[in-house]
Amino acid sequence: MKPPRMIVVDELAMFMNVGWPGEEWYLSDHAEYLWEETFEDGGANGLYRPRTPGTLVNLNDFEARLRWQGRSPDPTRGAGQKLSELFLRWHRKQTSAIVSAYVPREQEATIRNWLQAAGCMLLNDESPTCAGGGAWLSSPSERLEVVDERTA
Repeated sequence: MKPPRMIVVDELAMFMNVGWPGEEWYLSDHAEYLWEETFEDGGANGLYRPRTPGTLVNLNDFEARLRWQGRSPDPTRGAGQKLSELFLRWHRKQTSAIVSAYVPREQEATIRNWLQAAGCMLLNDESPTCAGGGAWLSSPSERLEVVDERTA
């Protein structure tokens, strides 16, 4: 049994929204009920949004395989790729970090204002520009290249 790998659920949502390697890949062999319990329906835009932003989840519980469905030959030669491995590779390349903190209620507004003024995205901010992902989700990102690990 693997030791737990705890991550903030928002990081997994961010990976699914902007770090996904491309439309040629799909998720296979996963616990669909867990995804449905953890993320809201993305609606027309299909974005993953955590039902409870800021919570810790075990990445191993979300383990799945990414499978190729593109027109060109499968770069993994049918082996697919583990979601956790792609997520961790994407995570190491990120230039931002998620910080969770409990703050005194009487200072919450001041701290929120300071964080926004410093250019931070608040994960549990329900304003239309943030809404659990906001502007970061519409910015271009570097897609991961999935290759056959046996030959790489």
